[in-house]
Amino acid sequence: MARIRGGAFPTAVAVQYARRVKGLVDQNRKIMWDAWTKRIKPLIHQYRNRNDGLVLDEDELSEIQKELEALEEETGEEVFATAAVTAIVQQFVNGLNQRQKEEFAEQFRDVVGIDPTMNESWLASFMETAVAENVSRIKSIDRQYHDDIKTIVIQGVRSGESLNDMAERIKQTSGAGKRRAIFIARDQTGSILGDMTKRRHQEAGLKKFRWRDSDDRRVRKKHRELDGKVFTWKDGANGLYPGKDYNCRCVAEPLEEELFEFQ
Repeated sequence: MARIRGGAFPTAVAVQYARRVKGLVDQNRKIMWDAWTKRIKPLIHQYRNRNDGLVLDEDELSEIQKELEALEEETGEEVFATAAVTAIVQQFVNGLNQRQKEEFAEQFRDVVGIDPTMNESWLASFMETAVAENVSRIKSIDRQYHDDIKTIVIQGVRSGESLNDMAERIKQTSGAGKRRAIFIARDQTGSILGDMTKRRHQEAGLKKFRWRDSDDRRVRKKHRELDGKVFTWKDGANGLYPGKDYNCRCVAEPLEEELFEFQ
């Protein structure tokens, strides 16, 4: 009896996606820091000198707020423009699809001798949805970053915080954006891969799958206990499927005995 080639989490695809999104975060940080140095900080300094104190009035706060909002619009159009983000996401989703498609075709061909992925009428709609959802997730990094910056600056100005302390907190904020990029890349790799696998298995007529974890120390206890067990695509593991838990790197494998039924 031929043994099916095992599946694996596409770490390289996730790493490349994270790297490209972190590149956007870095561009945003540089623009923000330049704006803080040349626009925001001098404006706060000017108002504080004019008032002979640290706390500004509401009109002055409003002017600073307008500068921050203008900056958010600029970076949204320049760095996180929809076309630029979409190009990154499409490359990511296409890479995932190519990897999963080739892997499943090989698994099926090894036993049955045919490629079940030759005609996939469902794929275009699936890819379009995955791209749209991920574009929204990536653009949310930009929105969250600017929300954090606005909070730091406005609260800092209201409370009379020093410019140096505000600057230090602004520097730290970009780190949160990078961590968010890494999380999205890994989480979406598992989630989209899981959905693709499920759809391809079901379209090919498969009813069951074998759960495989990533076999390393980062595998959570609940998923390690599922490793090697067989579940139906209808029910999963009490409704849970490989890749669908947050940051899950588990994959689903077809069953040899089920594939042999197609011979």
